Amino acid sequence: MAGMAAERERVVDAMTLVNPSSGIANDYLNLFNEITMLIEQLPTMPDLQEDVFAWRPVSYEDYFARSPLAGRESALQAYRGLDATFRATFESCVKELDNRATGAIAAIRLHLRQRGDRAPQTLQQICQRHGEQMREALDRAVSIVNTGAAESVENAQARADRLIAVRLTAIKRLEDFHNAPRFVREDD
Repeated sequence: MAGMAAERERVVDAMTLVNPSSGIANDYLNLFNEITMLIEQLPTMPDLQEDVFAWRPVSYEDYFARSPLAGRESALQAYRGLDATFRATFESCVKELDNRATGAIAAIRLHLRQRGDRAPQTLQQICQRHGEQMREALDRAVSIVNTGAAESVENAQARADRLIAVRLTAIKRLEDFHNAPRFVREDD
C-alpha cells in the first residue's frame, strides 16, 4: 500500500507542477531566481563568486529533461503543446533573462579582473543594478507563467482549448493510475 500511496503522490505532483493558466511550470523560473539572489548577495558574500561564474543558461526543455521532479514529463508535454505565438513570447522573455544574467556575470567578472577587492562600493552598485534588472525581467516571466497572458497571446478560444487539454490529460493520467490492475500477493 505504501508503494501505491507514493505513486499516487507522484501523479498528483505531476498534475500540479504545470500552471493551468499557462501550461508552463513555475519551477523553471527558479533557475533565474537563484542567479538573481547570488548576484545580489555577492558583495557581502564573496564566497559566492564561483557559483555566480558557474551559472549557465538552460532552456526550459533541457531543464525538465534533466529534472528529477515527478512532473517533468507532464511539464515537457504541456510545453510542447503550447500555442506557438504564446511559446515564442515566453521564450523571448527567457532569452531576455539569459542575456541579463550573462551580462551581469560579465560585468562582475570585468570589475573583479580590473579592480579586484579595491572598489567594493562599485561592485555593490553593479550587483544592485543588475539584480534590479533581473527582477524586472523575472517579474514579466512570472506574470506570463501565472496568468497565461502576455502582450501577444493566443485568442481566447485557443487558450481555453489548450488549458482544458492540459487539465484533461492530467485527469486521464490520474484515472488511468486508479484503474490500473493491482497486483496482490497470493498469501494476502
